[in-house]
Amino acid sequence: MKALVIAATALLGACSILPGSSPKIEPVAPVAAPAPPEPATSLIVEKEITPLTRAEVIAGINECETSNLRPVILSTKRRVNGQLIPAVVEVTCLPKLPK
Repeated sequence: MKALVIAATALLGACSILPGSSPKIEPVAPVAAPAPPEPATSLIVEKEITPLTRAEVIAGINECETSNLRPVILSTKRRVNGQLIPAVVEVTCLPKLPK
């Protein structure tokens, strides 16, 4: 059975290329991809970020806890009178971590 399969494969493979003819391979010219369109938006960077007040931070934390989420506080440091002072910028709610 194996010999029959091998013989059939060899005969069919030999028939696919005729003697004296070679497959024609034509070069394909590279096609340049079109340039992507310019984005309609631009990045806006604020030089000054207003910190949240204590009441806003407490309200944000309470909103997260009432929604059964954990609050994550994003903060930065501001220079006040030559010293770096931490300032809360945003309160974000994320899913609680499994214990």
